[in-house]
Amino acid sequence: MLAASIAGSLHAFADGEKPRIVSTTPKQDSTDVDPFLTEITVTFDRDMAEGFSWTGGGSEYPAIPEGQKPRWRSKRTCVLPVDLREGRYYRVGINSPSFRNFKSAEGVPADPSAICFTTKGASQALKLKVMKPKIVSMVPANHQKDVDPGIKELRVTFDVPMGSGFSWTGGGPEFPPSPDGKEPSWSSDRKTCILPVDLKPGASYRLGLNSPSFRNFRSAAGIPLEPV
Repeated sequence: MLAASIAGSLHAFADGEKPRIVSTTPKQDSTDVDPFLTEITVTFDRDMAEGFSWTGGGSEYPAIPEGQKPRWRSKRTCVLPVDLREGRYYRVGINSPSFRNFKSAEGVPADPSAICFTTKGASQALKLKVMKPKIVSMVPANHQKDVDPGIKELRVTFDVPMGSGFSWTGGGPEFPPSPDGKEPSWSSDRKTCILPVDLKPGASYRLGLNSPSFRNFRSAAGIPLEPV
């Protein structure tokens, strides 16, 4: 968990703690970004090593002006020079499973993330690609009491089509077990994820969708669900 930051205070980090992003320019999910913006930046919560892994490619990755290179503006803020175009969708990765050179000064890599945004003039279809997925319904509903222990599945439905992954998180006796041989699955429109369960009478259950470390509930465009 992130501690609240107090002006003038000092924060000590454990050597193995992962660096966290505290801000980006432009902000994640931004639309109508000025195409004359010349730099993308990411700022971390602690001093970082000198390397970086700005990841991505193809038409969704912004061009870098000739003769310019990424650089560290300070020990916590890295800058990517860019040459943007009007009416475009862009995605810039910060680390990836294969490239993890955004590391703390102690050598701990940041979890892979991405800055996704559209510039002014983008179509509504492109703007939808930067929207964070939201949950529109759960069966049973969150905090519901007296749930029939005979139900065989939990369902969560999102407002946009999702990727193929999922992170049902938790553990211990509060996490509902699945029957042998049964695994989570997606509906044909990829908006509803189904978790097979084997519930017991008189039990209390708790499970998560994503967590700070596991973020595989993502939109089809790759935007992770905020942990729930």
